[in-house]
Amino acid sequence: MKSKEFRYSIDRIRSQFSKNDLISSLKEYARVHSTISFGMRDYDAWNGRLATSDTFRRYFQGWGNALQAAGLRASRANKLDPRKMVGAFKDCWQHHGSVPSQRQLESFLKQQNFPFRTKSYFAFFGGLGRLAQLIVKLQNGDILEDQLFERYKKFQRNRRAISLKLRTAVLKRDDEHCVKCGANPRIDKSVKLEVDHIMPVSRGGSSAMENLQTLCFECNQGKKDRDN
Repeated sequence: MKSKEFRYSIDRIRSQFSKNDLISSLKEYARVHSTISFGMRDYDAWNGRLATSDTFRRYFQGWGNALQAAGLRASRANKLDPRKMVGAFKDCWQHHGSVPSQRQLESFLKQQNFPFRTKSYFAFFGGLGRLAQLIVKLQNGDILEDQLFERYKKFQRNRRAISLKLRTAVLKRDDEHCVKCGANPRIDKSVKLEVDHIMPVSRGGSSAMENLQTLCFECNQGKKDRDN
């Protein structure tokens, strides 16, 4: 039996999209769903998607980078990029004209839709103050550029959780009131006390009794802004 002549035709081909096409698709998803941040699974489940999320991830070297390119917000980064983190910190520094506080940097990161938050700086660099010092040292030629982007391992080793027993001892020593403003929960039930490191862990402070103090929530937050 003579077989039917087979006709060759292209019935499957890998589609190519421009950067603008991909960005437009992300913006359209955000518009349709009234959101400024969404995940890869959310986009893949959308009937109007232009391509799979893997296409975006490969093109932009990460889903978070793709969202940022579209002017959207990435909730987190799959992998921290210390160079981008330093670049964002320096931009914020220049914007404010001084070393940014934790609150200022957090606001800047959100406005610019960076896929990382201030806690990433503490986890990687050991704190904003330490990062600022490293940037100045590099500027003055005191360290090599590679040293600026090294993870601060000492921060992880020195940080020890304050045990309940130690916390209770500090509160008792300070007569259960804020040593800064005198706020006392026995007088005002809305007062919330916290045990704080006098010398921040990010600057080498330990969790020893002599480096701990009792602060109310408001004073502790104000101290963190000054420290960072």
